[in-house]
Amino acid sequence: MGENCTRSKDFIKRILKTGKLIEFDETSRIVLISDAHRGDGGYADSLRQNRNIYKAALGFYYENGYNLIELGDGDELWKNKDCLDIAYNYKDIFEILNKFYEKDRLCLVFGNHDIVKSNPEFIKKQEKLFENTSYGFGREMMSLYSNIKFYEGAVLKFTPLNKDIIAFHGHQVDLINCDMWKSSRFLVRYVWRFMEGIAGFKSPISPASNYNKGNKIDIILEKLARKERKMIICGHTHNDIFPEPEEGLYFNDGCCVFPSAVTCIEITNGEISLVKWEIEVGSKDILYINKSITGGPEKIWKYLEFARSL
Repeated sequence: MGENCTRSKDFIKRILKTGKLIEFDETSRIVLISDAHRGDGGYADSLRQNRNIYKAALGFYYENGYNLIELGDGDELWKNKDCLDIAYNYKDIFEILNKFYEKDRLCLVFGNHDIVKSNPEFIKKQEKLFENTSYGFGREMMSLYSNIKFYEGAVLKFTPLNKDIIAFHGHQVDLINCDMWKSSRFLVRYVWRFMEGIAGFKSPISPASNYNKGNKIDIILEKLARKERKMIICGHTHNDIFPEPEEGLYFNDGCCVFPSAVTCIEITNGEISLVKWEIEVGSKDILYINKSITGGPEKIWKYLEFARSL
């Protein structure tokens, strides 16, 4: 794909053909997390407030044998021109991601904010930047990014029923953030980023900051799931969505940058769930990170049967 993005009506076929195939059954464990927006550690780094929650979640999923699918916008490469500051500030996170990779349990999907990672030339440019720095950091990020493949989407094949679930970021149906992503990146990098930090201004081009825009994209993706008669899992809008069986086929894992919360989607025991990680106050006013289920669990076969009935 190489940094190109078009809202082609055939992008689903493209993902089915070129996406990462992940077969799973009732014994498999999969987690889908998107929109971490790992940044430079400064005021415009959206993940900064949630980094410990995010790290705790990744650690849990690694220790408990989950396959991790990062469903786009893992790195904030609209606000940041390169990966130097990201690698420096999130060294510990990339150490965990490398552990997933070494166990062949990691799939990286790019979104609009990190679409440049789909271009091999961008990765080569980052390698040269790190080679030329005298600070000696970045090994954790570049050892991963120099070897792993970045996908536009993933195809999760539920082997007991031989049916596919399609997972992709979701920007593919968003004109401003797909066809016009370079113009949008310019505005975010040189206008909205600074207004956000100075005055708390929310970018009007971001579905995450504009509820009406985000909701419209969610509606489009729900219609697409029904049209394709397939379960679809996305991120992008930052709206966590979990339909009841026989009500919908479109799921959204939310994001990692909610105020004091990280949301994601788990697939375990042949069931799908929406999960929230957040800071709670325990006894004696001790803070701890709590994991709770906010949607499901529901049997995957129920949604696949609903899709077949459409």
